[in-house]
Amino acid sequence: MDSRLRLFGSLALLGTARRSPSFPESEFPAGTLIRALADASDASPEASARVMLCGAGALSVCGRAGYEPACHEKLPDIPERCPEETRAVLPENAPVTDVLGEIFRGGAHRLQWEALRHLENRNMVLPPSLLPAALAMGRGAPVLRPLLARTVGARGLWLAALNPDWRMFAASSGEEPDPEVWEHGRPMQRQAFFQAVRAKNPAEARELFEKDMATMDASERNSLLGLFAHGLCDEDEDLLERLLRKDRSREVKKTAASLLSRLPGSRYVTRMGERLSSCMEAFFAAPAPSILSGLRRAAAALVGAKAGKAELIVPPETYDASWAEDLISEKSPFSQFGPRAGWLYQMALSVPLSWWTERTGMKPEELLELSSRSEWKKPLQMAWGDAQLRCRDAAWARAMLAFMKKGDAWPTSGGRLDILSLVDMLERKDRERAWEDMLSGETLAGLLEDIRTRQELDYHMSQALADKAVSALKSRLTSAKGRDYALSYVIDELAMVLPLSSLESVRQMFASLPDTLPLGDIPDRFSVVARQRLTMNACFSDRQPL
Repeated sequence: MDSRLRLFGSLALLGTARRSPSFPESEFPAGTLIRALADASDASPEASARVMLCGAGALSVCGRAGYEPACHEKLPDIPERCPEETRAVLPENAPVTDVLGEIFRGGAHRLQWEALRHLENRNMVLPPSLLPAALAMGRGAPVLRPLLARTVGARGLWLAALNPDWRMFAASSGEEPDPEVWEHGRPMQRQAFFQAVRAKNPAEARELFEKDMATMDASERNSLLGLFAHGLCDEDEDLLERLLRKDRSREVKKTAASLLSRLPGSRYVTRMGERLSSCMEAFFAAPAPSILSGLRRAAAALVGAKAGKAELIVPPETYDASWAEDLISEKSPFSQFGPRAGWLYQMALSVPLSWWTERTGMKPEELLELSSRSEWKKPLQMAWGDAQLRCRDAAWARAMLAFMKKGDAWPTSGGRLDILSLVDMLERKDRERAWEDMLSGETLAGLLEDIRTRQELDYHMSQALADKAVSALKSRLTSAKGRDYALSYVIDELAMVLPLSSLESVRQMFASLPDTLPLGDIPDRFSVVARQRLTMNACFSDRQPL
């Protein structure tokens, strides 16, 4: 299909009422006709639509009649010869070459990353037969490209520069965002373009958004504004404040407020903090705790009386109309909360969790303990749960894990904040210990799904966690009443993260289980990955010549 027809298709989907189309120059016969139609029409959406449809018809008729655009007088340059390879090339007949082909064509990113790391550690590059699969793999997996650039060798880089589908390493490649997509692309294409620009240059993306936001509808403004979470910085505050105050869409205002709440020093957080502080005056005025006050609390607990400690926070008695500017609604957002609880929830949600520790000088564990004795426990803890989903604060995650009962989930207004979700917010070392404490046959599949979702490609279980995982696997399999689809879906992930020393013991464990157990494809799926990893390790071992 002519590229101009594809452009007209994109313009038609976008709609001429939304963006005025641009028409091709008259450097070819059909272009002359389209240019003449455009010059004879006005710039109204209806006229532009007629020109576009007539132009598409002209291009289609020319194509059906066999018309092809005139060739350039100068023939395209013949590419230079591929440079000589200076590093060792993995032999085509090496036992591991077929295994790498399997992994590149159908393996998971974690396994592909491990294969490329083996090559890099031996300072070797891929043989020619594996380059098409490896380059196609890199096209769909940006996370692998740095390793690929170091392992495809001179021939791989040469091929990547010649083929647009493989052009991922050169600075002038097709990976550079194409401004044409922003001007004429469909909404999803424009979002992808904006996200790429935002990742590369947040300031440029912000300027692009400001320049064109008047031409966007509320849905597109909100979608693109949500992408500001990537690279969010203090320089974004003025734009976000302006949208919070002046945008016509409430959804856009809510997104702007959510982004501002992630900036601890923003004016929005300062305003919300002042409101919360005024609700905590009695708490701040209370005398510092002492041994005597501790004894009083203990005595009060024995007789069932209140300890006399001031409430951590008490919401206002009446609504202040000025709150509406920061989207605090007078009506409670949840039916289970009254108006005052609803105001407290909205205020508490709008500051980072770090605000509470800095303002009170208390640790998260202490704040959680205080909140549990508060009359306003439910709105406060729900706000903290929603803020944790946004902030992913490791210190608060540890405190919430210690505070929760087994099997519980932290209260939120929507997203799930269970033990696995909180453990996921910890740093790797703490996360490993927490996984070991919670791992059982019941939680094994959920944990493996969590590991898969994280996509930390260099992660492997410690031996202690691996031993417990193997024990949990055996317990789950031997107690199964029917086919375990949840485990079947993630068993290959276990084979990828276990230490190599544990792989063979698991295969032996499968062989020792009774034939009557409903194992399904679990042993086979595990064994495929285990074979690939063990073969790679044996072939790339320093003691093994290739």
